[in-house]
Amino acid sequence: MKDKILKTVDRHDLYINAFFNTLEAYGREPDQNIKPLIKKLIVYGVKAINTKKKPEYITEEGETADFQFAEIIKDCIGALTPREFMNLFPIDKDYDGHKYGAKDYFYTMDYIRGLGIDKPIGEEVTDFLWDYMNAEIHEFLAISFSFVSNLRHLTGQKGIAEEWLEMNGITTYTMHKDSQGKEYMIDNQTGKTIRIKKPRPRYLKAKK
Repeated sequence: MKDKILKTVDRHDLYINAFFNTLEAYGREPDQNIKPLIKKLIVYGVKAINTKKKPEYITEEGETADFQFAEIIKDCIGALTPREFMNLFPIDKDYDGHKYGAKDYFYTMDYIRGLGIDKPIGEEVTDFLWDYMNAEIHEFLAISFSFVSNLRHLTGQKGIAEEWLEMNGITTYTMHKDSQGKEYMIDNQTGKTIRIKKPRPRYLKAKK
């Protein structure tokens, strides 16, 4: 019996290829109904972003391309109604959010009714995704925000999370290493340096 060679499939590449193959298919038949196409692009696009491996080095060119791709997906989502979107990414079946002061299935449905379940999501897409309880969509939104934060860091600005924390009076720190490899933190508000002391193992402590 011949040995079988197992090939690792990169899911990100599969979804990206499916995304662009769908676009090419539409280009060959531009008169077809565009709504099914948009739905496919959304599913492939969300999954492509969620499965992409983090690069070893962040570059402005790479983050800009990722940000623009995420914005295209969000524009496609805006063309759907909440009812159509729910068929692609069903609301998570969590029903006890009221016990913990958290969003759940009922919260999302109330939000959707207020928005209009059969009305196009339109420019409300970011708010819609923020209040839409689906783990896959939350991951997509978090990664999309990271593209913006990375671009801001590359231009010397504060990331979205840092800015929000500071606006709410929460101190933020940046981790650094000196030339000897010792770690320290800098208070982003005061500039004060804080040395990080790692605890010594018990077996290294001097005996009394």
